[in-house]
Amino acid sequence: MEKNRLARFLIAHEPNSSRESILEALDYAVKGKPSFGGFITVAIDGSDILGAVVANCTGMEAYNPKYLFVFVTLGRAEGHADGLLQNLLERALQHADGDIAMHVKPGHPALSIFQQMGFEAEYLELRHAHNSPNLSKNAG
Repeated sequence: MEKNRLARFLIAHEPNSSRESILEALDYAVKGKPSFGGFITVAIDGSDILGAVVANCTGMEAYNPKYLFVFVTLGRAEGHADGLLQNLLERALQHADGDIAMHVKPGHPALSIFQQMGFEAEYLELRHAHNSPNLSKNAG
């Protein structure tokens, strides 16, 4: 699968992700940049990309899952999105040889499918922006 074609698909169907973050995740998965690698699973119908899973290897298996599913993305799968998602995830799970993490926002429309396939919510993730204005208020 050509990287640019897959990148265009992800850019079109992941509106909350930047082009740069998509390209970086793809590069890490195929070791285009120094990384622990990963894999990409793609569902194709003829010449159309229907969906993709981009998995990056974390390199931190001692205390984190071995893989992070960075993108689990479907195109416009009319009428069979749930089955396509399950098939795509099953293929990705078979390819993974370790534990997997995935960041999912509350209320995600596929959350119940992820849970049916064995994913469990374990932690609440907190993030802090590097240049957060709150840092100076709480210091000292």
